[in-house]
Amino acid sequence: MKRRNFIYLTGVGAAAAMLPAIPVWGNEVPLERSLEYIDPAAKKIMADVALNAARSKGATYTDVRIGRYLNQFVVTREDKVENLVNTESYGVGIRVIANGSWGFAATDKMDKDGIAKAAELAVAIAKENARLLLEPVKLAPQTGYGEVSWKAPIEKNSFEIPIKEKADLLLSVNDAAMKGGADYVNSILFMVNEQKYFASS
Repeated sequence: MKRRNFIYLTGVGAAAAMLPAIPVWGNEVPLERSLEYIDPAAKKIMADVALNAARSKGATYTDVRIGRYLNQFVVTREDKVENLVNTESYGVGIRVIANGSWGFAATDKMDKDGIAKAAELAVAIAKENARLLLEPVKLAPQTGYGEVSWKAPIEKNSFEIPIKEKADLLLSVNDAAMKGGADYVNSILFMVNEQKYFASS
């Protein structure tokens, strides 16, 4: 691909991504949902369901990744707020070794039954993959870390800042650009909150 065409296509893609009506990642949720706290103890229960279900079906190793991804988009054009969207993507990915082979499955059905079925599916996939296996997977020894946690050092959760403050910030930027001679101004605030939980056998 020629450089000129590459720049054109990436520019078109970037412009499309900024359109107010374009679908965004995850399911649209009210702002209140984005502020809800999910206790790590609840995630541990979910992880245990996956670990136990996989073991019961013959997995010799299992790891579980629970991910919750919150996004907020504030979109403005010139002197107007064009869109405000809050989204959530919440699910679990389960990776196993069974019969010496890897298997993986994921689900957004975050109840005990949905998680157990995903774990069982991961084991079934591993066993099917094992039919073509030339050499079984062997993991290097690894010492466990127990219960540990890490949180990015932030002064304030951006989702807790009033929407009006965010919109006013963007509109002030737009106003400055228009006073500087711009005929068209589109500005966006995009906020992300990622929450991850990992457990393994």
